[in-house]
Amino acid sequence: MVIDIIAYSDAQLAMLSPEQVIEVQRAQVKKNKLAIRLEEDKKEAKFRLIKNGVFRSPTYEKLCERLQKSYEDEVEQIRQALLFYLRFSLGDMNDAVDAPYLVDYSLTFEERLEVVRNYYDTTYSSPTEKYSAFIDDKVAVKYLGEYYVALRDYYLVE
Repeated sequence: MVIDIIAYSDAQLAMLSPEQVIEVQRAQVKKNKLAIRLEEDKKEAKFRLIKNGVFRSPTYEKLCERLQKSYEDEVEQIRQALLFYLRFSLGDMNDAVDAPYLVDYSLTFEERLEVVRNYYDTTYSSPTEKYSAFIDDKVAVKYLGEYYVALRDYYLVE
């Protein structure tokens, strides 16, 4: 199964507990079912418009836009619910001892990113050192969630 409901690396997914993996899979299945339903709804709308003789009008395009928007809204709700679950289920207070920066699982992922990024940007002047230290940070993999890969890539090209 391809996991694209959230942007976690394979390493991050491997660190999840079995319960968390099940939740990720459930969210992905919901998203996949919505995608199938979207395509079916588009086909049904096309058939209905052809049958009524108005397919060549802009009605189909507008209908598809509405269906797409509805699909994206539902997927985002599923994604946000999953991220909320992961945000509070990943917390391990032992991380606070091992991390060189503030580890507070009550912060949003954006706030966590800011804390971690500030630490690495102020502590390491060399981009190579910064990237190497960040890669060795095992707490950041869980703590940053979807933002881990983005920050890792940012430090790689910096």
